[in-house]
Amino acid sequence: MTDGAGDHDFIDRLTLVPIDRDIFTGICHSGAPMRAFGGQIAAQSLMAAGATVGDASRHVHSLHGYFLRPGRTKESITYLVDRPRDGRSFSTRFVRAVQDGETIFMMTASFALTDPGPTHQFTAPTIATPSSLPESRIADTVPTEIRERRRLDYPEEQLFELRFVEAEHETLPLVDDRYERTTWVRITQPLPDDPLIQACALTYLSDLTMVGTAIAPHHNLREGLQLASIDHAMWFHAPVRVDEWLLFAQDTPVANGGHGLARGLFYDTKGVLVASVVQESLMRNRNL
Repeated sequence: MTDGAGDHDFIDRLTLVPIDRDIFTGICHSGAPMRAFGGQIAAQSLMAAGATVGDASRHVHSLHGYFLRPGRTKESITYLVDRPRDGRSFSTRFVRAVQDGETIFMMTASFALTDPGPTHQFTAPTIATPSSLPESRIADTVPTEIRERRRLDYPEEQLFELRFVEAEHETLPLVDDRYERTTWVRITQPLPDDPLIQACALTYLSDLTMVGTAIAPHHNLREGLQLASIDHAMWFHAPVRVDEWLLFAQDTPVANGGHGLARGLFYDTKGVLVASVVQESLMRNRNL
């Protein structure tokens, strides 16, 4: 997975073209057949928001996004940014991703100064190191029978690397009444030091396995379900390098009413909790 990147650069996945003040365009690759990858749309939305924050000392600390319509990979996406507030410590941005006059994704992002204050965090899980684990693929989270029956399309995996800690990818272990998954992940190419680019790269990676985590306790039902990301929220706690290994510890506390919830914590190799993620997925019968 780390070989053969060729002319592909991950940074191209984040690049936007400025059209006018607070207006940008970008191209998104597929994450499912003929459907734009939601993690890239969220990452590009955050890039658009960050481009309108003039104070380099204000870093993104949270984002909240909603996937409204499937994006098409054959057309550009226009990102429209509103500036609700620039205060003494916080800058808030609202972004709409638009295709053919319809909003396919919307995001609120908040940027803030880093201030001193009390600190605490969950301790990182003690698990196998990435070098001791085999390389994995996103397709490994899909039940074997579905992989064989359908043509599935995924982001170009030579640009990132995954190593699932659990030996069985299609199910999750039940630990203390919670279904849990732990995965090492990183971008395989060096990235700029720019904190915004690092945060956007992490946003991209955060959407790779969350739906798979939410559905894994019910993998035997997956073929008959309509699956999609509904909303996505992130909080950034500390500086991060996404071109270095990160441990993504995920669980799925509940599925009900056609929706499934997945949560995740990103730790660096020093055990620092750098970001948190929550995503709700659509998990309903296809005949609805």
